Order: sequence, then C-alpha cells, then structure tokens
Amino acid sequence: MSFEYNILWLDDEPIKALEQIREAYSNIYFDKVDYIDICEAIIESQPEKYHAVILDANGISSFAPEKGASKSGFLGLVHEVIDSHIPLYIYSGQLMRASDGDTADIVLEELNRLGLKDNIFYKSGGPYDLVDKIIKDLNSKYIYYVGHEELLKIFTNGWIEKEYKTEFLDPVMEYYYKKDYNSAHGNQMRNITEQILNKVNNEFNLDSSKESDKNRYANIARAIKAKKLDYSSSISGPLLHMIDVTNTRSHEAMTEDERKLYFDADYSTFFIVTNWFYKIMNHLEDGIGELEPDLDTIETQETPSPKVTKEKRTKPVTHEDSRSGVVVSTYKENNRTYCDLKVEIPWKWKDYSKLKITTIIPSNDPKKGVWYPYCQEVKD
Repeated sequence: MSFEYNILWLDDEPIKALEQIREAYSNIYFDKVDYIDICEAIIESQPEKYHAVILDANGISSFAPEKGASKSGFLGLVHEVIDSHIPLYIYSGQLMRASDGDTADIVLEELNRLGLKDNIFYKSGGPYDLVDKIIKDLNSKYIYYVGHEELLKIFTNGWIEKEYKTEFLDPVMEYYYKKDYNSAHGNQMRNITEQILNKVNNEFNLDSSKESDKNRYANIARAIKAKKLDYSSSISGPLLHMIDVTNTRSHEAMTEDERKLYFDADYSTFFIVTNWFYKIMNHLEDGIGELEPDLDTIETQETPSPKVTKEKRTKPVTHEDSRSGVVVSTYKENNRTYCDLKVEIPWKWKDYSKLKITTIIPSNDPKKGVWYPYCQEVKD
C-alpha cells in the first residue's frame, strides 16, 4: 500500500491512541521507534523518506535504557532533524526532567528559539491535536512558508488562483527551504510574477497590451514605475528581473557555484516582489471595513447584530506628473487613517541644504481637504 505521508515517531513508551490514529489516517504511515540513537540513525540514512518527525523530549538510548533521559541527546537530535529539513514536532510529558544535561527551561528556550513554539504538544492532552496540526501543515506545505506567511494570504485572499500555489509556488518554497539551488531555476517564480503583474494591471489599468504580446509583462512593469504607485519607488528593477530569470536549460548549464549565486539573487528578488504585491493589494482593499455595533441598539435588543458595510474601494494614490511635487500615502492604524507626505526634490537642486520647507498650505481645491508642504529655494 502506498502512503501519502511517512511520519517518524520517537517515543520509548507505548502510544495508546496510535492504532486508532492509524485507522483514522489510513493514507499515512506512522513509523514508531523506541530509542533515540535508532531514530538518529534513520534520519541520517533516510532523511528523504519522512515528511515529518515527532520526538519525545524524554527519549532513551538503546545501549543505556536504564539511564532514562539524563543523557538522551534530545537537543542534538532536534538539530539533526532541522538540519535534514524535515518538519519537526515535539510530543512529550511536562519537560520537567533534565535532557542532555540541560534543565527543562533551557530545553524549552532552545525549542522556542528554533521556531518550534507552536509545534510543542504535551501528552496530558493526547496526540489528536498534534496529528491534526501535522496533517494540516503537510497539506498546506506550511513548513515551507514560515517567515513568509504573507505568500499564503496572496492565495487565501483570492488575489491569485490557488492552483498557481500548488503548481508553482509550493515547489519554489520547498527549494528555498531545502536550499536546493540545483533544482531552483526561475520558471516557477516567473509564473507567479506574471500572475502578480496581471492582477496589478487589471486593478489599475496600467497597460493595454494583448496577452499574446511578448513584451506585455515588461510593459506592465514599466507602467508601474511610470505611474509611481505606492510602494513602487524601487520595484521596477526587481519586477523586470523576475520576468527574465533563468530557465531550466540555462540554469543547468551553469557551474554549481554560479547556480548558488543565482539562487540567492533570484529568491531575494522574488521575496521583494511578492512583499510589494502583498502591501499594494492590502492598501487597495484598505477601504473595506466593518462598523462597530450601535450602543443604543445593544441596550434595546436581546440579540443585537453588528452593522457591516462595505465602503467604496479606494486605489492607492498616483501622481503621473510633478505639478504638486508631493507623494501622498495613506495608511490605517487603530481604526484611524493617517497620511504620509513625501516631497519630491527637483533634479536641479543638487544641494539639499538649499531646500527649505517653510510652511504647510492647502491644495487649490479646498473640498479635497489635502494639505501640502510648501517648499521654496533658499538663495545663497
């Protein structure tokens, strides 16, 4: 029988619910081992076999089981699993006993430092929540997105179709997680970048190129720069880079050292682009809000319902010309809207010490309620 996931489970004690779990998850193989040294040998010899590892913090060694956990080597095994790029979960007692000579507090501190805080489960609660989380994480490939969770929101928010995550982004993030720079050519990243450009173009009507136009994505990237959308002061270069990243053939033609250099450069640029996209889409949808329930209604109704409304969606401010010389960027914090004002300095003023903001004046149209800094050139 073929299994979807293989999970290695270390525990020197019987797991009472293991057979029920195996029945409930018939597509998952739970490989239970009793001793920490055997677990370590398996991970060293077959790291590619397992999709997740569960460790008992109080594991014992096969050659000295009577010594208990005092010399278990638990933290060493933790690092071994992490270095093997296998998702790790802890299922233990109270972590009260010493582990590898360290106190429980030090062990917990190290586990938290390694980013495992949400992956620690205690035996007093039973293993069901643990197994449910592992399956959820494996199905969503969550382990690959730690530190870049905004990428998951790009799909859950519906900005890009979910099939692009499965087909392109999941492999990209797995290569990044495993530092597999031999496999990580740019085709997958380019597909995601093209979808980002399509979405931005649809929202802001930046470019009218046809889908068959070979320069379409480059045209959109240049239009983003020309329109000077919020957050786009330095995004044009990364966008153009991601459109032109290496394909499979050119990637395979490189030396190993060159592949690593491209790996680092492409991923850094890719995260710049996706982070910019996440920010600009959040900014775009910032006008969608929820009103608080009316206090008078709460006092007079037994089951009051909060009033929910959708305001008209506002797009980030653009400034296609330099008549005002000011970039206006709004953001929300604590249910209040704030405004950042940035002054564009004309190229002729090479010495910024000669520029002075003297006051703040309203725009020509008082109805807009916009106030601008007023700048004047200071004579020598």
